[in-house]
Amino acid sequence: MRLEWPVYVFTAGVFLAFALGVQFLNLGNGAVVGLFILLTVAYAWVAWVMIKQKAVLELHAYVPCSNCGELTPSQGKHCMNCGAVIVAGNAQ
Repeated sequence: MRLEWPVYVFTAGVFLAFALGVQFLNLGNGAVVGLFILLTVAYAWVAWVMIKQKAVLELHAYVPCSNCGELTPSQGKHCMNCGAVIVAGNAQ
């Protein structure tokens, strides 16, 4: 996956905040940590499935990759197909 580390930190923070928020249910520390780990793994699995299926939103322009020639979203830094660095080009 070509996500930047701040995305992972933000997501982990969201899940940690949720896990800490359920303490009012009188869950033990082990249950909170377990819930945090479960939510993090679930998020990673969903992201992996979306990338494997190339499930991207159709709300942005595409540019041809200079390496493989396939269309890839213009807002990304890397090609969704081959992983090459995207050079700014004409949007379609």
